[in-house]
Amino acid sequence: MVSLTNDHAKTASVLAMTGDAGNGPVDGDGAFRRDDGDGGPPDEASRLVIVVDDDRSIVEGLALLLEAWGYDVLTALSLNELAQRLPQVPGRPGLVLADHFLPAGGTGAQAVEMVRAHVGGPVPALILTGDTMPERQAEAAAMGCRLLHKPVQIGPLKDMVDTLMSGAG
Repeated sequence: MVSLTNDHAKTASVLAMTGDAGNGPVDGDGAFRRDDGDGGPPDEASRLVIVVDDDRSIVEGLALLLEAWGYDVLTALSLNELAQRLPQVPGRPGLVLADHFLPAGGTGAQAVEMVRAHVGGPVPALILTGDTMPERQAEAAAMGCRLLHKPVQIGPLKDMVDTLMSGAG
């Protein structure tokens, strides 16, 4: 089973598994670009997943997986980059997927708060972390977020993303 880890070989496995060379709704800088020719649902923003992680290989791997699963993706490597990219978001995103530990002492919880403040309301969120301390689960629960521990297995990740994006989570 392939897992997403901080390992270029694993990212290569993810790329090979998805069969995608990066031809999705994210440009080379990780900015969202709309692809209106895909015949998707009219509310494209509801298919948007915002991914925030400080490891470029993790961000790229997650973006490729999410795109292969039919989602649009906006990526950021830090809270500062997220703040710069949020004005590009067309409407309310369907999900925030963020690493717990971000650069400059930032956290995934702060990324979730930033997105929620930007849209003026709730947005489902999934925090990824290698930290298995009970405090991480309590923090995520207090914010109404789900939490998965790294290394993240692809099957449980897909199930969680699909559940949260459907509004069932």
